[in-house]
Amino acid sequence: MCNALDDVTRIKRGISTDSPAASKKIILLCKALRLDGVRIIILSMGRGGGISEWRNFSGRVHRVNGVPVIYLPFTTIPLLSQLLSSSGLMFAIFKLRLRFFTHLIYYNRTVAFLPSLLISTVLGYSNTLDLEDGEVRNKKSIKTIARVGLVSRLFDKFCNKALLACSALSAFTSIRPTLCYYGTIPTLPMAPRFQHKNLTVLMSGTLCHDTGCDLLIDAIRILRQSDEPWVRNVRFEITGKGESLDRLNFLASETAHPIVIVHGRLSDLGYLSVLNRADVGLSLKLNKGPFANTTFPSKVIEYAANGILVLTTDISDVRKVLGDGATYLNLDEPSELIKLIKNITLDSQRSLDRSLVGYNAVKNICLPKLSGKRLSEFIFGTASS
Repeated sequence: MCNALDDVTRIKRGISTDSPAASKKIILLCKALRLDGVRIIILSMGRGGGISEWRNFSGRVHRVNGVPVIYLPFTTIPLLSQLLSSSGLMFAIFKLRLRFFTHLIYYNRTVAFLPSLLISTVLGYSNTLDLEDGEVRNKKSIKTIARVGLVSRLFDKFCNKALLACSALSAFTSIRPTLCYYGTIPTLPMAPRFQHKNLTVLMSGTLCHDTGCDLLIDAIRILRQSDEPWVRNVRFEITGKGESLDRLNFLASETAHPIVIVHGRLSDLGYLSVLNRADVGLSLKLNKGPFANTTFPSKVIEYAANGILVLTTDISDVRKVLGDGATYLNLDEPSELIKLIKNITLDSQRSLDRSLVGYNAVKNICLPKLSGKRLSEFIFGTASS
């Protein structure tokens, strides 16, 4: 149970506030479970913001990479929108129970899921929480904190097990047992990296201060004031959306080195094209930021699985997963980021070797068959196959 969206549905409904990384992680999780013989359906609210007018969308059933997805009806009319989603979820899980579905996985603790959570318990479902984010209480009102606390307690009470995006999230829930699930990787051939004189550095996802965009912008500005020759061999490509997009677009408009190319939000196919030509992937959620130990940057799995060298802040369980297969930024300082990019550029063979270590590290944890068996054993108590 989630809000995953494929490109066709997202574009048709005019939604611009979804999370592509979350949708991809959910779909790959379901594909992994299917490999272990689990009959699984994604139940998606199919909702989001960014639509400037009141519109209504009927429900639909669609397959995404072979996984059946039930998209609920969606309206943009305030209040009615939440009511429609909540009631649609309840009706859907009742119908699925009649078809002998016995387990529900809730992607994060969401208010819209609460009625279904209560009904699913009455119907005899076994509920598993997939906890991707811990609550960040900075700058939140007392009312918001109280609401978040109530939602958390209800999920803790009515869920039997929890999948955690990182080990630190065990402190954010009383549900036991728990399993750290870092994601599943697609079984695609690895594209060659570090084969050219020029280095392509990719940053993708949510573009804001807390994900390190200001840090990157400051580093690029310093590099553009430098006369070091290696800088001319570096190109930054940026995909995604967020509050830092305008500043990044301004950098891209300047004719200076290093070159900056800003794509904005891309389709899955468009993003894959950018991913395939990248040598280095940036994951810069700040070491001292609010997300350092409240989530896991799933981009590091995606980058490493594609043979891209991960340049990441040393947060969450990243080092636990990648070990020596990544380059770590320990200080949230532009000068430190520049130093690491320079070392990567000037020693491409060492960078390639390190990317291969990262590639093998995620293969040992996140291959679909391995993930599917591990998830199945945890959720159902034994492998289905």
